[in-house]
Amino acid sequence: KHFLELINDKECLVLDFFSGSSTTAHAVLDLNRAGDSRKFIMVQLPEPCAPDTEAYKAGYKTIADIGKERIRRVIKKIKDEQEQKKDLFSGDKHKLDLGFKVFKLEPSNFKLWNDQVAKDKDAIKNQLEMFVEHINPKSSQEDILYELLLKSGFPLTTKIEQLKLTDKTVFSIDEGAMLICLEKDLTQEVIKAMADKNPVRVICLDEGFHG
Repeated sequence: KHFLELINDKECLVLDFFSGSSTTAHAVLDLNRAGDSRKFIMVQLPEPCAPDTEAYKAGYKTIADIGKERIRRVIKKIKDEQEQKKDLFSGDKHKLDLGFKVFKLEPSNFKLWNDQVAKDKDAIKNQLEMFVEHINPKSSQEDILYELLLKSGFPLTTKIEQLKLTDKTVFSIDEGAMLICLEKDLTQEVIKAMADKNPVRVICLDEGFHG
């Protein structure tokens, strides 16, 4: 916290690449109580806690688990304090951002095209057939959504809104700049409904275009 106070930037993005129990996130959240708007990125490998440690006995299998729980507890403490002093905060123009997301690095949800395949008709035909089903069946919609977000050049902090268009789920990215529909049964109606919103880009799964 003392170190962050030495940095003359109250809107900085703080990266701790060896975050441990997320002490840095704790410090950022504490300092932001004054109305500042620092953000943080904590990176921690899921290093196992030794079975004889108090953390392991309390249910935290990895150091990363400890860090996530610490952030949750700090946020809860701040919210509880805000609730106790809500009259004080109600007229405050600074609204604390107490949200955070947790991401785990995983292999791609999509099969990667093998560009070393032999340049003959049969080999390319076989490669194409392998890609008819090119999405990992274990991938959730959220997994695919965030990978597409990154592939499209949007940061992970981009605002995402879930919409219902003609009974289909559509994700609006960055106030409608991009629409993503991961439905496996697209209809003319949902395609028209997305087009009517005039997005810069639309992404759908190719398997949604049956026939």
